[in-house]
Amino acid sequence: MEQLQLALVGCGGMAGAHVRGLEELAQAGIDDIQVVACCDLVEAQAQQRADEIAEFQAHKPAIYTDVERMLSHVENLDAVDICALHSQHHILAVACLEAGKHVIIEKPLAITLRAGRKILNAAIDNRCQLAVAENYRRSPQERARSWAVASGQIGQPRTFYWLEAGLRLGKWGWRNFKRDAGAGWLLDGGVHFADLFRYHLGTEARQVVARAHSFEPYRYDEPVEREGAWPVDVEDCAMALIDFDGGAVVQWTWQGSAPGQDFGKRVLYGSEGCIDWESGLWTRTGENTSNEALVEAYQNSLTEDERERLFPGGVENPISTELKNFADAVRGQGTPEVDGLDGYRSQAICMAIFESEWFNRPVTLAEIERGDLEGYQAEIDQALGID
Repeated sequence: MEQLQLALVGCGGMAGAHVRGLEELAQAGIDDIQVVACCDLVEAQAQQRADEIAEFQAHKPAIYTDVERMLSHVENLDAVDICALHSQHHILAVACLEAGKHVIIEKPLAITLRAGRKILNAAIDNRCQLAVAENYRRSPQERARSWAVASGQIGQPRTFYWLEAGLRLGKWGWRNFKRDAGAGWLLDGGVHFADLFRYHLGTEARQVVARAHSFEPYRYDEPVEREGAWPVDVEDCAMALIDFDGGAVVQWTWQGSAPGQDFGKRVLYGSEGCIDWESGLWTRTGENTSNEALVEAYQNSLTEDERERLFPGGVENPISTELKNFADAVRGQGTPEVDGLDGYRSQAICMAIFESEWFNRPVTLAEIERGDLEGYQAEIDQALGID
């Protein structure tokens, strides 16, 4: 099988995780992906990733600082892995898709849903595969939880509590600014959780009612002492109720401006038991299966073909497996597990929270996905010229 010729665009911290994922595949004897180019505005970053890749593949990737030049100069390029700032996702993805290159893009799909629709349309118009690099669901633990729910081990899902509060006011570069990131942690990390809600419940969100706040206008070098401040414009607290098709309700709370004692709990309740992310599966009669035992039972349930598809070569690194899944899809072996529409729908849940706060009412996912409600997002779209 010919190697997929892949370019890495955006060579910052997350790209390093992608490089390590590729390295694990290579170490497992899976060498059907070859990185042929690394592109970043900062040449030194592209050079660093290329040097890292050269340690486990035969040829060192070429270095570029301009994506258009890369697209016009790299021969036989099949696909692009985008790990850039959220504000650049739609610009880079559309350029690559219009050049006929398949694209996998780090979450979230785009900085706003309007930008996301541009990417979706470009993929359709150019008949290219589009995947969103959503890695959380691919861990053995999340696979096992999803299997337990789907196989009826907790009965019909009813309520899903995803609660976290603590002090998270450290500086985080461009992610602290709305026009670069789209929002704060509720989007950057929260889109992972929105994907998990959809994955475990097996249905789509229908309505959101929420409140989002910016209690703290600064981020700090020393958050506890509040020293070394810079002003930011992203949220630090959100509370949401999300109704899903089928009747399940998610209560999702995240607060990064809660000093003192940290608090966190993640539990999915069904009609016959629950799954606690800390202690495992509990039945109605109080019997407990630990997380470790649940993973073991799940893995024992897999056929050899299923195990190889989900954990190729025994690799469990979720970033490795998402890249392998994408490569297989480009070769016509199925479709991406998390395609562009999946990424769009998960991001829409996050954006629904901001729009519910903006319009001060419950919002439907249909409204959000169609683009009928863009109060919170309008500032970003106007600033970045997203029409």
